[in-house]
Amino acid sequence: MARVPPGWARGAYAARGSGAARPPGQQTIPPPIPGGTASWTYQPNRTLMWTVRGWAGRMSPINYPGGGVSIRPIAERGVMRVTAWWPDATALALIRIEEDGTMYPVRGADSVTVSGTTRRNLCQNPSFEAGINGTVPDAGSPTLSNPTTGAARGTAYLLATVAAAGSCGVLVPTTLSPGSDLTVGLDLKLSAVASSVTVVANWSDANGSALVAATAALSADDINRSVATWGRQVLHLPIPPGGATGTVKVVAAGLPAGGSMGLDGVVIERGYTDASFFDGDTYGATWLGTSALSSSVLAPLATIDDGECPVDQPVRYKLVNAGRTGGSMTSDPATLSSGGRVWLTHPSDPGNPVEIFVEARPRRGRKANQAVFQAIDDPLPITVAPRRRSGWQSTDDISLWTFDEAGTEQLWALLDDNRPMLFRAAADLNYGSSVWKSFGDMAEDPDGTAVWQKYLKISGSWTEVAAPAV
Repeated sequence: MARVPPGWARGAYAARGSGAARPPGQQTIPPPIPGGTASWTYQPNRTLMWTVRGWAGRMSPINYPGGGVSIRPIAERGVMRVTAWWPDATALALIRIEEDGTMYPVRGADSVTVSGTTRRNLCQNPSFEAGINGTVPDAGSPTLSNPTTGAARGTAYLLATVAAAGSCGVLVPTTLSPGSDLTVGLDLKLSAVASSVTVVANWSDANGSALVAATAALSADDINRSVATWGRQVLHLPIPPGGATGTVKVVAAGLPAGGSMGLDGVVIERGYTDASFFDGDTYGATWLGTSALSSSVLAPLATIDDGECPVDQPVRYKLVNAGRTGGSMTSDPATLSSGGRVWLTHPSDPGNPVEIFVEARPRRGRKANQAVFQAIDDPLPITVAPRRRSGWQSTDDISLWTFDEAGTEQLWALLDDNRPMLFRAAADLNYGSSVWKSFGDMAEDPDGTAVWQKYLKISGSWTEVAAPAV
């Protein structure tokens, strides 16, 4: 269940998001990304927190903006897949939080430009899964029902049935306000061929006076696609000048007595779109009110594969929106299992680590980097040394095995530009879970294999180094 702690004069505010980015108080549903973590914690930016404080220091409720972050370990590729979304954001940043609480910017995702636009479905009962709330019979005074079999999507749909031959119309629940033109998409099923099918938007101005209605009609071919079967229909309607509020209805004319019209998957949105269906249960979407009975917002998904994620330890990811009304979303923890594998990640391609095979646990050491001076007339020498020893260095060559020509070429390509690489291995290999290594001179060694055998050993020295700048 999404939870909202009280906001009494507290320096931080967090709201739990769960399922498909549920607003506080809504129920939990399956994870937003298959196999991914199912919940996250939202915290607004401090500027937003101050704007909602009253004179007595009490904090007014902060609306959950939608959005979230879900992480999924992919052990066979050696990456943690991070899926993030935030409505109306133009740029986002990802931070990895490791087991000891240390935060690191995710390479390649310290500034993610969001591609795609945020969509809003203005229909307040888009798929009729929770009943036919808000729908109103219109032309022909049809009887409305809510069958739970044979839906175009989900389990239920709206069925309007007329007793007498003629028109069958239904008012769809929506709240329209001034803005750009409308696109309406819906799944339509007719019991018989209709003479016409129209979508009508009735508009009023700011004073409540009726304006000329906007109407769009299906072609005969489009109507035939929806006879006795579900067909997706998309129509575009202009907004008249001065239009302030409006309603939307669907009317099928020329149906026989007992004829019916089924509706499902309704999308009403601004602008010229393909009207593909979404609601608050879609990945990356949020209900803006009651689940299944309100408008919804859908943010584009950003997916990042983090090939520098430590193995065999729990990590979390923080999604940051630096905008004034932004904040952060912090994922639940997940663990990327090494499975005994060893991975090399090149900093120029952090989303595609390469699996390598190591012959044995390393012989390694730490240099003192000190100088010893013999003072005159003193039997004991003195030393000058830095405050710490060096990082790990090899005292014997490391051996990396490849098993085919493609693998050999891939490993040499990684080593070619002499840049440090992240070496990740299981703890029992005694390398450390994540170590940046700079490799010295490397040489091939067939190690006594026959000429027809393709595996090869590439050996050389290494030194532990600082991570390259992100």
